Amino acid sequence: MNPLLVPLIESIGHNFRVVLASGSPRRKELLDRLNLSYEVIPSNFAEDLDKSKFASAADYVISNAVIKAQEVYQRVRDQSDKPVLVIGADTVVVSSDGVILEKPASPEDAADTLKGLSGKSNMVYTGVCLIIGGTEAGNVTIEKAIESTEVTFDELDDDMLQAYVSTGEPTDKAGSYAYQSYACFFIKEIKGDFYNVVGFPCARFYQMLRDLHRRGVL
Repeated sequence: MNPLLVPLIESIGHNFRVVLASGSPRRKELLDRLNLSYEVIPSNFAEDLDKSKFASAADYVISNAVIKAQEVYQRVRDQSDKPVLVIGADTVVVSSDGVILEKPASPEDAADTLKGLSGKSNMVYTGVCLIIGGTEAGNVTIEKAIESTEVTFDELDDDMLQAYVSTGEPTDKAGSYAYQSYACFFIKEIKGDFYNVVGFPCARFYQMLRDLHRRGVL
């Protein structure tokens, strides 16, 4: 199969220093499919915002994405001889009773989280923030978007629950599961973007780039 070579993407990679402000291997894998020339500089943001201060999970997740992108942008903006495009993203899972679920603190925490999701639907939100900075000070554009997907679990029996936690897969996953891997055996339905559940809404990201190009920003 030949690579996907989109003129807009090639132009962005040539004319901008593109930085992914995330160390997520899943986001990197998905971004690689676009054949965009970029580098990875993970954000140092502690992700310690007070969830109670936000009106919704969507507000919370986009705030995280913006801060991640801004932190990396501040580090790289003066080290580049061409305009910078920083990509920030954050994903959370929200239980049916409105609790924001991020990465589990321990295997026991993962098991408790999965028990709470068993037989119910949850929402996955990903916030994406693009910061585009020119070579002139103050010439900065911030573009934001939020994608949401509904995920429905089958009833999880104890054997599957313990086996899944024992794989270690839930350890670094928001909501303690990865639909693209073993969790496919107990997720019975999704409504929305599959890749949003993986951690990066590819179609929304490309739409953001296309819209910025049409507006003359990229």
